[in-house]
Amino acid sequence: MTNLLKKLFSKKSSRTFDEIKNEKKKLIGKKIHKIFSGKVVDGPYKGIKIFPKEHWSNDLGSKILGLYEKQVQENIKNLCLKKNINTIINFGAAEGYHLIGVIKNKIVKKGFGIEIDRATITTLKKNISLNQLNNKIKIISDSNLNFIDKYLNKKELSKTLFLIDIEGDEYNLINTENVKLIKNSYLLIEMHPFFKVSKSKKNKLKSILKKNFKIEIIKNSGRNPFIKKIENLSDDERWLVISEGRPNEMEWILCFPK
Repeated sequence: MTNLLKKLFSKKSSRTFDEIKNEKKKLIGKKIHKIFSGKVVDGPYKGIKIFPKEHWSNDLGSKILGLYEKQVQENIKNLCLKKNINTIINFGAAEGYHLIGVIKNKIVKKGFGIEIDRATITTLKKNISLNQLNNKIKIISDSNLNFIDKYLNKKELSKTLFLIDIEGDEYNLINTENVKLIKNSYLLIEMHPFFKVSKSKKNKLKSILKKNFKIEIIKNSGRNPFIKKIENLSDDERWLVISEGRPNEMEWILCFPK
């Protein structure tokens, strides 16, 4: 048994396997960020710049490679271009990967980043400035829909995509009253099946969505870590850096207005 394995599985070790794995993943991510000078190299968000600080995930390397939530990127791009969507409203914008990606690459014209964590907002602002989008993105630190009437009329809402990733709070945001405001918009909601939510809450959410929208379920898609300029990384490092560390298979609900 190697010294590393002895350390990992020793009863005296204070570090878990996940801690060591995440530390290694972070180091690889920083290395990839440096190799590509902080620019996304592939996918719908190719060319955007990313500040090397994360708050909600450990996916810097995967983002730079253009592989982070690849199926979400592709569905957003296809939907926005097909339906001529002009605005994205990103609940749970985090550091702005999706928000900035679709606006910088002219998939949509403008956006709103809904984020309540102060440290994350600081990084979000840096990423917006880094990509020269201060005049196209507005940050709102309020987790409800009160701002909509102030910025968007009914016609504009029909050309708006709501991207919702709020760590289980989607069950509170998507209620009967709120859906009345956005039922003519498009929604892409990240579900969190690993959170402990009552069956009645899950059924209620799906019932509200099915009543007001045509829905489509999106699952994880395949990703290829064999990319030029990172040939010197081992197979283990390549696969580790593109892993999103989910406890089980994820799903997203894509909603089309009826």
